[in-house]
Formats: sequence, C-alpha cells, structure tokens
Amino acid sequence: MTSIVRPTDKEGGTLTMVDRSDFDSVDTGNTYDAFAWAIMDDWSRPMMTYAQQPGAAGAKVVPDLAQAPGVVSNNGLTWTYKIKPGVKYQDGSVVTSQDVKYAIERSNWGQNILINGPSYFPEFVQDNTHYKGPYADKNPNDGVSGITTPDNQTIVFNLTTPFSDFDYLMALPGSAPVPRAKDTGADYFKTYDSTGQYKIDNYQVGNELDLSPNPAFDPSTDPDKLHVVRASKIVIKLKQDVSTIDDNLFDGAANVDLTGVGVQPATQSKILGNPKYKADSDSAYANSTEYFAINTQQKPFDNVDCRKAIEWVVDKATMQTEAGGETGGGDIASTIDPPTIPGWKAGDQYLTPGNKGDVAQSKKELALCQQAEPDQFNADGTVKGSFEVMARDNAVKEANMVQTLQTNLKSIGISVTIDLKPFDKYNSAFAGNKQYVAQHRVAISFMKWGADFPSGYGFMYGILDSASIRDAGGYNLSWDKDQAIDDGITKALAETDPTTRGNDYAAVDHQALSDALVVPLVWDKNLVYRPESLTNVIFSQGLGMYLMSALGVQ
Repeated sequence: MTSIVRPTDKEGGTLTMVDRSDFDSVDTGNTYDAFAWAIMDDWSRPMMTYAQQPGAAGAKVVPDLAQAPGVVSNNGLTWTYKIKPGVKYQDGSVVTSQDVKYAIERSNWGQNILINGPSYFPEFVQDNTHYKGPYADKNPNDGVSGITTPDNQTIVFNLTTPFSDFDYLMALPGSAPVPRAKDTGADYFKTYDSTGQYKIDNYQVGNELDLSPNPAFDPSTDPDKLHVVRASKIVIKLKQDVSTIDDNLFDGAANVDLTGVGVQPATQSKILGNPKYKADSDSAYANSTEYFAINTQQKPFDNVDCRKAIEWVVDKATMQTEAGGETGGGDIASTIDPPTIPGWKAGDQYLTPGNKGDVAQSKKELALCQQAEPDQFNADGTVKGSFEVMARDNAVKEANMVQTLQTNLKSIGISVTIDLKPFDKYNSAFAGNKQYVAQHRVAISFMKWGADFPSGYGFMYGILDSASIRDAGGYNLSWDKDQAIDDGITKALAETDPTTRGNDYAAVDHQALSDALVVPLVWDKNLVYRPESLTNVIFSQGLGMYLMSALGVQ
C-alpha cells in the first residue's frame, strides 16, 4: 500500500472490529500486544507516535503529546522534551510533565505489578537512587533520579550511555500520561483515564471493548490531526472464533480484523482468485518474524549441538505453506531480523535443499550432542523422555506448523507433545514463565515477533538480550545469557554511524543463529482484507499492520 485508502475526516457510524484474542491489558503501561499498540492512540497520547503515512514514511515517529522531538545535549546523554499545553484527561484535568514521568516509572520500574510491557528505560536512564518503583516505594517524592521535571511542561532524561533511538522509546504506549492519584496498579485498566480522542466506555474482559468520543479532547492540541474522531462509536468484539472472522468481514458484520495478522489460509484463495477482493486487500512485510525459540535451560538442549540438530531438521518449506504461502504467509527466513530492518544482512547457516530440512545433517549434530551428554540419550540414539512444544491457540496455521515440527523431530528421535495456550496469557503464564517451562519440560516455543520499533535494537533486544529475561512475562524464550550477543548490542548502541551500527546488529543476528537459539521460519507478509466500509486505511510500516487508531467507517 503506497497511499491512504479512502481518506476522510468525516465522522459517523459504528466501527466494528473483531479480534481472535483479548488484550493483555488496555492499560498503556502494561501491554506488549502489537494490535494493542496499533489502536491505543484512540484512547491515549504518547509523547511520540508513528506518522499516519503508508509504507516507509510510516516508520517515522512524530510528536504527539510532545511539542517536538527530543532535544539532545551533553554528548548524547541528555534528552529534553516539552509537552503541549492544555491537553486534558477525560475528567477535564490538565496533563503535566509529572504525569509523563510517573507513567514511565510505573511501566518500567513497576513491573512487579505491571508485568506485560517492555522495560527499556532502566537500561539507559540514570538511577542513582536505585528506585524500587511506585508500587514498592509509596513516597510520591521518590522516583528515578535520571528523570526530572523542571516545570509542568518539561521532562528531562539523563542517560548512562548515548542512545540514538530515544525518540522511538517515547513512542511506546508506556509514555502516555497517567495521573498518580488515580493509578490502581494492575487494576488501572478498569478506570483508564483517556487523553485520546476516544474514551473507554465498557471493557468486558474476554468479550468486548466499547469506545466513544472523549468530550474533553481538544482538537486544537492536535494540530497534526493524529487523533481525529472518524467513527461515532467503536465496538471491539474479543476472542472471536477464528473460523468466522473472515466471513464477518465479507458479510458486513465487521469492518476490520484488529488481530492484524491477515486472513486464514482458506480465505486466501478466495481473495487471490477474485479481482474485486484482491483489489480490496493488501500484502506487505509485517516487520515481524515467525520462529521457534529453543529453551537453552532444558537438557539436553543446553548443548549447542542438540540445538543445531533442531535447526537442520526443520522443514521450512512446508511451514511457509502452512503460514499462508509466499503471498499470505511470507518469505522463508534465514535471520531473526526481517529485511525491512536497517542494516539487515542475509544469512544461510542452515540452508537445506528446497528448504525441506536435512535429516542426515541433523542426526550428525545429535550424535555430537550424545557424545557430550550420553545420560540424556537412549542406547538407540534417541533422546530420553518427552518434551513440550508450545504455541498459541488463536491461529490454525500456528497449530499446523508445530505439528510439522513434531513430525520433523520424531524423524531424528526427539519426542514432543504439543501444548496450545491462550494468546493473552502466553508469555505471562506459559511460554514466558520460568516456572511453567521448567515444570513442563518445554523445549521449544513458537513465537511471532514484531519490532518494538524499526531498528536492530528495537527488534532484537526483547528476544535476545539477557537483560530482557524475566521470571514471568518475558519474551526471551531461549532463556540464554549470551555474552557475545549482549556485548554486540552494547557496541551497536555506542555507534553514531548508521552503517556501522547496522553492521553490528547484523552480527548479533548471525550470532544468535550460530548459537542456535532460535529457528527463523518466515518473514511475515500478511494478506489483509479491507471491506469497502473501511475508511482512512493506512498500512503502517512502523507497526507492521493497519494503523487501527486512524480508521473510520462509511
């Protein structure tokens, strides 16, 4: 998509969205769902946000609550922002810079309570007082020493190391303001105080989210028209049956699939075989990769040769078909980063004929592993016991892909059972829960990962850096503390030259493959259908899906 489809600022109608799962949270400080990030600008105003432009232009971040991008000083160690005056919460109270400071502290230093969202800021912001977060430290005068608010309009960040992507951090939902007096921790989602053009009227967990225009929103504080009311009401129907979502788009019961991952395989042929439907659809890189993460803490997969055996045996060609083929699924992946990430370099460390896997090479690696860990193997060379392979329960294609993996592993003597878990609890309670994966002998977890922001750091930190490992709610599902990866990311962060920085990130990506931490499967391309009823449609390269907060209905 190279232009906005059916552009309009006209208000009216009910915009009906469907989603095959639920939000991990509608609290901007407690979410890591891509589809949530794509719509949260409806009820919140982060400091920066993605430009409402299609294609590569949509990967640029622009000021939202902030008056301008951050002003950099002190050799890259200080970033200063001014917020727009007169922005109000839905109750009419005025947003201050202290609210932004508190929002960032709660979402980044309060993860003992808010377990879902990313936590980049503690990695870079000075914290001489070792702040324990607002839920452990109740004193409102305490806080992170490196974040100051000289006045009600100014917020200053003092960093420990230069970080050129800092404006991207300020585009994360967790920078949207939260008034300390109204924060109820993990329950704040129930009474979220909107600053966007809509407010939350009703959220029935697992069922429906209803939005209506926010009467306190002042369009004069939004000169770039990032928060236009286009629908008189928005209804989001949650945990919808995957088999009916596409039909709802065709029969008019729904206007858009909020999930954002495209139509089901059975619908692809319907679209591609009909010129009218094809004209009303989009297929583009989604800035995401589907992959298997190998648990390095589960014997014998703590041994790199056992992990390499998995790398070699995977039938990526079949999995590409199961993902939706080249048009609706994506390209076969050889790296973690998709080609849309600056600095990307191709990798082919585990290239097999026709991408069908190589059983013979896999068995050679498994034999090396057996030599190192003979107590983990049976006499016939098969691995002792059975393990779990985990995937999410909201997509037929993911279930098919893990079934293919099960067959692939059986061919080399590794026995696994399949464990499908709810999307909205997948990382907090299951695949990203240290206790669960240990108790259930989880060896491999399926993951679909999109860049937190379009850079090598934005894509890889959360899934590869050891600092991103958590006891629960994390996304580093390999659970590996790889010093070479950590050092490589640190080196890249210090680079001021974009080309050199891109090369550094590519080296990190290839290191993860050398260590066999992940098995890249598909660089996603989503075949997404947009009914004629949908207006102001933008495929955002920054988010890798439609910009849900910009949509209207006719």
